This record gives sequence, structure tokens and C-alpha cells, in this order.
Amino acid sequence: MLVYYVMKLVSKIFCLLPWSVGRAFGDVLGRIALIFVPEWRMQMAAANVQECLQVSQEEARKIAVQSVVKFGRMVIEVLRFPLLTSETIQNVVKTDGLEYLEEAYAKGKGALMCTGHFGNWELLGADVALHGFPMLSIARKQNNSAMDRFINEYRELVGQKVAYNTGREGVLAMGRYLKEKHLLGILFDQDTNDTGVTINLFGKEVITPSGPAVFSRTFGCPILPIFMHYDPDGSCRAKIYPPIYAEKTKDKDRDLYQVTEKLMAILEQEIRSNPPMWFWVHDRWKDGEARFASKK
Repeated sequence: MLVYYVMKLVSKIFCLLPWSVGRAFGDVLGRIALIFVPEWRMQMAAANVQECLQVSQEEARKIAVQSVVKFGRMVIEVLRFPLLTSETIQNVVKTDGLEYLEEAYAKGKGALMCTGHFGNWELLGADVALHGFPMLSIARKQNNSAMDRFINEYRELVGQKVAYNTGREGVLAMGRYLKEKHLLGILFDQDTNDTGVTINLFGKEVITPSGPAVFSRTFGCPILPIFMHYDPDGSCRAKIYPPIYAEKTKDKDRDLYQVTEKLMAILEQEIRSNPPMWFWVHDRWKDGEARFASKK
């Protein structure tokens, strides 16, 4: 558990330092992180950027690098979670479209807050929870138990509850939370190796989890796409879209496909608007290792 206490100490230090210092350190940390990313992943990320966005090779590499470097800032932002309250969050994150969430939540059916590995999704969860909405965030259990304890403690510190994305207990927690008319936070942009829906992303087929569509169809709750951006001036901005509802017809597969297709279209739109915010080093199309790692 030494790692846990070290992280707590580092967090206290960055809570005392000015944000300008923390942000500068985050940039350095992100640059250091580049050293530990396998080169085949950077080559894959740059190739995917170039193929998806039709940019030059140089621009694609730059976007791929920026998408990694931003993780340094994300780490510092999480370390500063103890400073966040319902009053201070509005100075840290500007939230566009909050009225969509307020209106959807007022209908009393709960809501699904769906985002991707885009911007700082941890800060996104904190932003929603600190605006007073009861929220359950679905998370992947960390391999390191000390880090798992630390990140979950900090999620709860800003008002979130946490459930893991695997196992019967996690599924039951999700269903129970929606039945209680609360919010469920889901990352929907990666292939979780479960049965999903085959959808095009940038014209290439990917398997996408159908969880959001299934929950919406089952419970009648709205899906609100939500994404975190870093504005040009360095500030954070959360963008909430109008709600999407799944139909419940006799054709279940069609119902799930239509909602998932809408979500993926919004994800693609967000990525195009701010490419470095997405997690390009993830092997999203499941062909990167074969294309690049095998050449080593």
C-alpha cells in the first residue's frame, strides 16, 4: 500500500501549489509518458489519425503525440480533486448544455451519461456529480490494488459512486441505480470484448458496446452524450448533448443499432472537432498490433 500513501502525499503537494505550476508539471509528465508508449502504438496512432482525418503525416504524428501528452495534465487534475466542491467546480469547468441534463433528470427515469476516452473523463464525472446529480460511474478495476483504491476514493470524494464494468455485481448495481432514477456514467467508445454492435467509425467497422442502448431500451431512460474539451485558452469545458432515447419495438437488434449508431456519429463529430482529445494509442480497430508491432 506504499503506492497509495505516496499518491496521497503527491496529491496534497499539488493541492497546495498554484494551478499554473501543476499544469506545467503535467505537460512535463505527459512528455515523459511518451517514452513508455511502445513505438508501434505511436505509429499506429499516427496512421489512424492520418487515415481518419485526412491530414498530413507530420500533422498526424503531432496529434498522436498531443493525445498522449494530455494525460499528464489529466493526472494533475485528478490529484487536485480534494479542492473541488459544488462551489469551486464552476471555476474549473464550464458546462454547456446543463439544461439538457436538468430537463432529462426531472422526468424521473434516471439518465445515462455517455462519453468516450476523450479529454479528462474523470473530471467530467466530477463535474456532473458536483452539480448535485447522484451518479454511478462504471470503471475498470486497476491491476494495481493501491492505485485502484486511490482512484476510487477520489471519485467518491467528488460525489460519485463506483461500480466495476464486469461481473454480475456490476450489472446489478447499474440496473439498481437506474431504477432509483439516478445517473449512470458509461464510457462507450472501446471494444470491451463483449457482444456489441458493429458500427462504422471513420468509415471502418468497429465493435461497440451496446450497453447504453440496452439500458435505455429496458428502462426508458435518456442517453445524454457528454464530452470534456480543453479550450484554446487552456480552460476545461464540458459539452452535453440533447437526450437520445432508444425505441422499444419488436426488432430489438434494430433498436440497439440505431441508438449506438447515433452515439458513434456524435463521437466522430467530437473527435473531428478536437482530435488530440481522443485516446488514439488504443488499438480501436484491432489491427494495429498486426500492422505495426509485427514489423519489429
